[in-house]
Amino acid sequence: MNFIQYIKDSFDELSNHMTWVSKEDAQKTTVTVAVFTIIFALAVAGIDYVFQTGLDNFFKLF
Repeated sequence: MNFIQYIKDSFDELSNHMTWVSKEDAQKTTVTVAVFTIIFALAVAGIDYVFQTGLDNFFKLF
């Protein structure tokens, strides 16, 4: 199989033989992922702040 035929078959597979999620489902999933990403980032930032403050106070003792 040559490269051009592979590309043609790939496009045919993507356009005719795959089932795609609806636009609404894709948007809901994207929003869900974005919200949980922000929540996780805030949690990591909070934990980082707590540890940094704790270490700063610990080293001030010396």
